[in-house]
Amino acid sequence: MATEKTEKNNVTPLAPVSEEKKKTPKQLVLTGPDGRQYTLQFNRKVVLQMQRNGFTLDLDRLYMCARDLITGAFKMHHSWMKWEEIEAVWTHQNKRGELLGYLANMFSAPAIDLMGDGSDDEEADENPTFEIVW
Repeated sequence: MATEKTEKNNVTPLAPVSEEKKKTPKQLVLTGPDGRQYTLQFNRKVVLQMQRNGFTLDLDRLYMCARDLITGAFKMHHSWMKWEEIEAVWTHQNKRGELLGYLANMFSAPAIDLMGDGSDDEEADENPTFEIVW
């Protein structure tokens, strides 16, 4: 099933494997070295706070901004955690590069949702909710 934990990579997949590469997950659930599970997620509030603190997602230099991205992903559900604890959970994971890619997509999702144009919705093309007056 889609929400079954996979021991292979310590990640609980939230989408079917065939769809996994196409969708941005809403959450990542990591299993720490102590067996506890940690939910990583971004919302608009966390993204805005990170950007106000000077964070910029640079996909060309993803590994340079990795620490802030990882820390931010823990903020929504585990804001009490310090970097040393987060680092212990993070270094316990395998396929960290893949996880980092998911986090980058997840970080961008709240902004895309906020500024989205509804272009995926066929009805939005036929019946716009605004009128341009010249």
